[in-house]
Amino acid sequence: MAELATPLRKAQKPNVVLAPNANNTNQRVLIIEDMGEMRSMLKALMTSLGYSNIDVEPSGQAAIKRLLSNHYSIVLSDYNLGGVINGQQILEITRKLYALDHSTIFIMITADIAYENVVSVLEYQPDSYLVKPFTPAAFQRRFERVQKQKSVFDEINQFRKKQDFVNMEVKAKEIMLQQPHFGSLCLKIIGESLFARKRYKEAKRHYMQVTREHVNFAWAHHGVALCEMKLGNTLAAIDNLNTTIKLSRHFLSAYDLLADAQEKLGNYEAAQAAMLTVLQVSPYSIERSERLGKLSNRLQDWKNTEHAYARILRLARDTSEEKVEHYYNYLHAITNLIENGDTSSKLVEKFRRALTRLRSLGKGNPIVVSNSFRAEVQQYLSRDHQGEAIKSWQQWNQMIEKGIAAPIKDTQVKVIKHRLGLL
Repeated sequence: MAELATPLRKAQKPNVVLAPNANNTNQRVLIIEDMGEMRSMLKALMTSLGYSNIDVEPSGQAAIKRLLSNHYSIVLSDYNLGGVINGQQILEITRKLYALDHSTIFIMITADIAYENVVSVLEYQPDSYLVKPFTPAAFQRRFERVQKQKSVFDEINQFRKKQDFVNMEVKAKEIMLQQPHFGSLCLKIIGESLFARKRYKEAKRHYMQVTREHVNFAWAHHGVALCEMKLGNTLAAIDNLNTTIKLSRHFLSAYDLLADAQEKLGNYEAAQAAMLTVLQVSPYSIERSERLGKLSNRLQDWKNTEHAYARILRLARDTSEEKVEHYYNYLHAITNLIENGDTSSKLVEKFRRALTRLRSLGKGNPIVVSNSFRAEVQQYLSRDHQGEAIKSWQQWNQMIEKGIAAPIKDTQVKVIKHRLGLL
């Protein structure tokens, strides 16, 4: 791990002109920092190095939107952004988005000196990090060091993008001999290459050899687990995943694979437990929250189903991730909670707010309108509010007649009327 940056009393804008590089003008930079002074400082530093295509964002949510719509050569992110998404989660998203392109430089900036103690065991590691405050000279030293490392591995990155995994392995072995201080990274690349070529037994032997020599390398235990899953050794995979998580509770994809393994064995409660735990470690993943919701729904654990979809609705609101299906599942979970005895006014109010939002999102979509009334009628019936349910049904019929709501099958009409006591 690179040295810590030299602390100063406070972060200052650079008062020296760093050597700019004319090749930097076409590279896109994203600065993510919630403090205005630090944003200005970082932008000035990158400008002094010759970068002109620079975007800045004060929040993690806004930064993720940028990353989803643009490709960045360099990302400088604060760790604690003061919102629901922190720098480590942005790093995870960046690594996943650019899975086949490792050329992007990601530097984490933090005021927490304890970050040094955990960064080495994180699944998604930044290329470097700086502890605030720091000098322009310290920033430049660190940045140049990362650029040199990226240059060393540039050929491997080009092979990866071409999916030329054989030459990836050859080049990694060459680098490891010439520059042994990159040994750990080269060993990871060799394992990646073997696995990508479906040489699972060889990959497993490779990862196991690494674990014997470096027992604390969480990524190697995870590599063994990946191979065991492909080889059909699910219980062995679970053992290695538990070891991975024990070594690094922030190794997020280990929980995902653990849930896969438990589901494969039919252990849905254990799979649910894996998702509950990973969301305690990293609580702002829509994808993992949705998986928790589906597992909980399968187990008819309505409380955790409601919690999972409530989290999704909060995270996805006013984004491209906001989907009517999430509202259907949320309303379904609340209705089941009511049917199982929770008739609290708070829960009923949650249903009302979600239903209002669903109808706002689905305005102009007859199918969504019909489904919203279906959920409303069912909720009234679950609370034994027969009169309100009939009113909702009557309103639904009027909207069907006007073409605002989608028609439903005759058999469904009979079932609803029977439940309403109208037959």
